[in-house]
Amino acid sequence: MTLERFIQLWTHRYHKYSHIFEARLLGYRARLHFQGVKRKLEKGRKLIAIVRTEHFGDIIAAEPISRYVRSLHPDAHIVWFVKPAFYELVAFNPAVDEVFKEFCVTQRQILMAGNVFDEVIELQFSNNNHCPKCQVFIDNPVAVQRDITIFNYFDYGNLLEVFAQTGSLIPARAKFPADDQPRLYLQESHRAKVDQLQLSGRFVVLHCQSNYKPKDWPSERWEMLVAWLAANYDYQIVEVGMKSSLQVDTKAYHNLCGQLSILETAEVIRRAQFFIGLDSGPSHLANATGTFGMILMGALNNFLNYNPYSGTYGRQENVVLVRQPELPCCDLTFDFVKEKVQEVLDKSSKVSALS
Repeated sequence: MTLERFIQLWTHRYHKYSHIFEARLLGYRARLHFQGVKRKLEKGRKLIAIVRTEHFGDIIAAEPISRYVRSLHPDAHIVWFVKPAFYELVAFNPAVDEVFKEFCVTQRQILMAGNVFDEVIELQFSNNNHCPKCQVFIDNPVAVQRDITIFNYFDYGNLLEVFAQTGSLIPARAKFPADDQPRLYLQESHRAKVDQLQLSGRFVVLHCQSNYKPKDWPSERWEMLVAWLAANYDYQIVEVGMKSSLQVDTKAYHNLCGQLSILETAEVIRRAQFFIGLDSGPSHLANATGTFGMILMGALNNFLNYNPYSGTYGRQENVVLVRQPELPCCDLTFDFVKEKVQEVLDKSSKVSALS
């Protein structure tokens, strides 16, 4: 073994075992914290954990579960487990009493071993709960029993229905029994931030990159769509997301990528006339804010024809799912997407002219 390889090996081991030590320490601290919370609860009040730590589209899709659990346990102290990056999605939810910022799954493993919670509602699939640093998987026994995995979960319904099944809230392959429209809890700070952007007039929001390559549409076709929109419609075009891959030369285009928090992005989408994007987190923001969506979708892995949404997008009342049978999103032609977008925009123009 060379000296360089020896240093790399022990550097990796140092970071791994330091992480594990911190996770375990934080797990014991969290156990003490929730034991204290439980002692302070009035007799008969339950301490309930809801676990959906990522991704942010999944957390939005699962939001109706918080209200459903609250309806089942009106006096309970409900704690939502989430990764720190997605804290704000749950922080203002009135159905949740406390948000736990999870360090990693090892921390949760140590915490749950103390049996401090009266009920744990796991909104996780089998093979869906992993810490790469600890190299630890935590399985959800309900998902294992019902055979709900990352390879077949859309066979069980939309995301909300799947999560409710993995949490043992509803029978296998059942419909969600309560209000299934996801909600966001936007604050004055989010509105004030977007006011500062001075987005004037009518605008369309685009989201052009997901966190999973098979869901994406090629950048050059997005560029063609932006150029076509700018040439044919009187809309400003606002791109949101982590970063942009577009090369665009038109005054109608504004790049807000990387400049906004998740809920600030939601406020931008809420103010838009239309949202055009992919099957990804921001499309769930559009569903939750009530903005009409045009969602570019396609066959995804084992799922040839699926709809991840509940609420109005799930019923296709406020959205057009732009897709063709069994084709992946990347194979949708520019002309096909343009035609679908044109149908929506032209219909909207006619309605506005008549009103």
